[in-house]
Amino acid sequence: MNIRFDFIMHWVYAIVWALLGISGFAMVGAKYGWLLNFDYATADYVHRLMAAVFVLITFISIVYEVYRNIKNDKRYLAWSVFGKSGYQLFTFITTLILIITGVLIWVHNGIGMTGMGFALLVHEYVSYLALAGVIWHIYVKCHALIWPKKVDRQSEQKGRGGKADVAKAMD
Repeated sequence: MNIRFDFIMHWVYAIVWALLGISGFAMVGAKYGWLLNFDYATADYVHRLMAAVFVLITFISIVYEVYRNIKNDKRYLAWSVFGKSGYQLFTFITTLILIITGVLIWVHNGIGMTGMGFALLVHEYVSYLALAGVIWHIYVKCHALIWPKKVDRQSEQKGRGGKADVAKAMD
């Protein structure tokens, strides 16, 4: 069984990001507190634990991308977390912003109340932007949501226009 590294990292990111999202939004207050039954202490604990894992897997992914660039590996990785364009670049930028503001919030020595408020504001709103990006990503990548094209009998007999062709066109 050959499981690719980029596939594993993609789904580890998805699980960790989901836990960060649920715990983080649960700490926002009464608006989303119901996500964890208004247990803010558990939400904080889960969020900090998953944040440490998030930083670790982000570091591993960056090292992997640097390694690929050094080796001049031009293969397309369908499950790659970070890249040079499109959604992968968006993910990289929002990840860095979330990590920087998260560290400022976690270790808030020396930034004062104004700095802490600004870091919280940026962290929260970038989280909303990242959530919208994840929803968009799932929508675009979900081939089940693609309405099949109507094809005539002749092209269907020749092997064109089937479900596999629609799925290929989306990749």
